[in-house]
Amino acid sequence: MSGTRETSESKSNRAVGFDIGGQSVKAVLVDRSGRVLAETSRPTGVSSTVESLIASLVSARDELCAGEQADAVVCGVGVAGVMGAGGVLHGSPNLPEIQDIEIGRLCQGALSAFGVGVPVDNDANCAALGEGWNGAAAGETDFLMLTLGTGLGSGLVLGGGVYHGATGHGCEFGHAVVMHGGRTCGCGNRGCLEAYVSEVAARRVTADASEPLRDAVARRRRAGDGAAQALFAVAEGCDPEAGAREADALVTEMIWALGAGIASAVNIFDVEVIVLGGGIAGNILKRRSELEAAVAASLFARSIGALRIRAAEHGPLAGAIGAARLAMLSETATGSKSVT
Repeated sequence: MSGTRETSESKSNRAVGFDIGGQSVKAVLVDRSGRVLAETSRPTGVSSTVESLIASLVSARDELCAGEQADAVVCGVGVAGVMGAGGVLHGSPNLPEIQDIEIGRLCQGALSAFGVGVPVDNDANCAALGEGWNGAAAGETDFLMLTLGTGLGSGLVLGGGVYHGATGHGCEFGHAVVMHGGRTCGCGNRGCLEAYVSEVAARRVTADASEPLRDAVARRRRAGDGAAQALFAVAEGCDPEAGAREADALVTEMIWALGAGIASAVNIFDVEVIVLGGGIAGNILKRRSELEAAVAASLFARSIGALRIRAAEHGPLAGAIGAARLAMLSETATGSKSVT
């Protein structure tokens, strides 16, 4: 990422990055340019334990680093959840069995064959690192990354580095309140942006929708779509009896909530680049003009023309690529001796 200078000291040629989510662990092997040399995954779920998770990391690492690829000597980990100082995972909504765990030290111990520290960060922060390294925000020193999926994650890069705040919980943008007293969020608060723009939000509004719309979304979901993707697909249809108008109104509400949230972030942090990733991002960007109108309506002292909204380029591997980048940056900064 621009703004971070690397030296020739203590640099490995390759790195392994892990992205731990509620459904899988994604792992990649990359070279120093960020080129993905190999990738693999392991399943996770609500019943995953610390022991099974660490075993999955080791198994994926061993697969990626077999044979001539065994010179990958640094690892980094991104995990969906609330990360604290010292690599402590306080909790993950999709991994309820894993909380208040020093996951950084556990990873270092399990991956000690590499003999190095294993830096750990929030998955959205890692995704921002990945996109800032050689993706949609390459060369940018200030930008906001939003991951629109099951929930709404975010990573804020200022001055070339990820902003963590005073306690390590900085930029939980999904929990910015956009509607006082609004919908209940999974975090327990009301009116969070995540309660309006996420897969979970789409499931909720669909459950409360009319029977024709519920049926139309159910058909799409049986075909493999998520609830949000199904809702957008129905909204693009022209059959009123399938709930197209109702779906369009719900999608419009989602886009305008996101627009207000993006504008608020721009007004506060003065960033000019917004990167949208995650499973819902493509659907929203198909309605870019509507999103830009929603952002413009709440911008202060600037025009929408000064803002660049970009699609993430690394897709579902952004977090893993960023975790590998985190490992390389940590190695350069610390000589591979610390757990962060």
